[in-house]
Amino acid sequence: MHYEEALSHAIFRYVSGSHAYGTQREDGSSDEDIRGVFIAPLHYAFDLFNSSFVGSGTIAQRLKGALGDIADGNYASAAEQIRQAQDPENGDLSTSVGTVGKPGADEELHELRKFLKLVADNNPNLLEALWIERLIRTTTPVWERIRKARDLFLSKKARFTFSGYCFSQIKRIETHRGYLLHPPSHKPTREEFGLPCETIISKENRNAILSIPEQWVSEGAREVVLKEKRYNSALEIWTSYCKWERERNPARKELERKYSYDTKHATHLIRLSKMCIEILRDGEVLVYRPDRDELRQILNGEWPYEKVMAEANKYEAQAEELYEKSPLRKTADHKGISELYGEICEEHYGIRLA
Repeated sequence: MHYEEALSHAIFRYVSGSHAYGTQREDGSSDEDIRGVFIAPLHYAFDLFNSSFVGSGTIAQRLKGALGDIADGNYASAAEQIRQAQDPENGDLSTSVGTVGKPGADEELHELRKFLKLVADNNPNLLEALWIERLIRTTTPVWERIRKARDLFLSKKARFTFSGYCFSQIKRIETHRGYLLHPPSHKPTREEFGLPCETIISKENRNAILSIPEQWVSEGAREVVLKEKRYNSALEIWTSYCKWERERNPARKELERKYSYDTKHATHLIRLSKMCIEILRDGEVLVYRPDRDELRQILNGEWPYEKVMAEANKYEAQAEELYEKSPLRKTADHKGISELYGEICEEHYGIRLA
């Protein structure tokens, strides 16, 4: 299924991201992200390998990545990217079947079945769809029916899904801050790690050697494996650094240089932390942020790095405490959601499921 066909079956579309939160940049430079939900035609339910869902173009993404690796001198990674682009199993499929992306644009549509399962897991990127009240591009009676049943989805699981997203933001902030303050100076070489030009122990055998009791493996072989692991770790850091340096948005690059941390990730971190608390405490998903002015301050670098981290730690402690007190159910009402989905399918497709 191509994007245009999915769009013709959309039941809901809305503007997501900073525009939805009210934190977009005042200079108009913030991109407009669009998300939505569609119901696939019935015959797709019988597509054995889901091969008709076309995503945003993995072939193009692989080749673009290969060009970047070649520019960085990382020829082994470039060769792997090209190999994967040629793999018919990749083709042009979405990396997550059931999601269709618009090539060249920040827009994606989730098939209803997948969407309901992700929201039942309290996915932070999609849970907001059931509570958003602004910037709606498409809506239908089917969507309004789902929206009215949104209380079936909200649960204490938000404490873990939102905290998980917060942790990923912290890791990115810390990684990028390391690049800013202590950038790697050069691509590591095998010689620096005391290794020959070509590996003498295959990758698949390295972990096996380390798992064998020391008395069964020569000290030399074990030391070579440990050197290989240290070298590969350094090479991964170098490759990630080059990719980050190459793909950064110029305006974002300047903010990072000026404030020594990624203010956009920091804004997401604080927003997600506070949304987690609001969900656990009040059972509400506040999409259009009441604290949007404060979030813009973070985005503009008005909070020092230390304050961002201190606030994040404070909110994490609050979330842990609220988890025990929250009146929300522990998990989504799977039975109620399944019944809702079944009723929608029966009406939409004109069939009986039982």
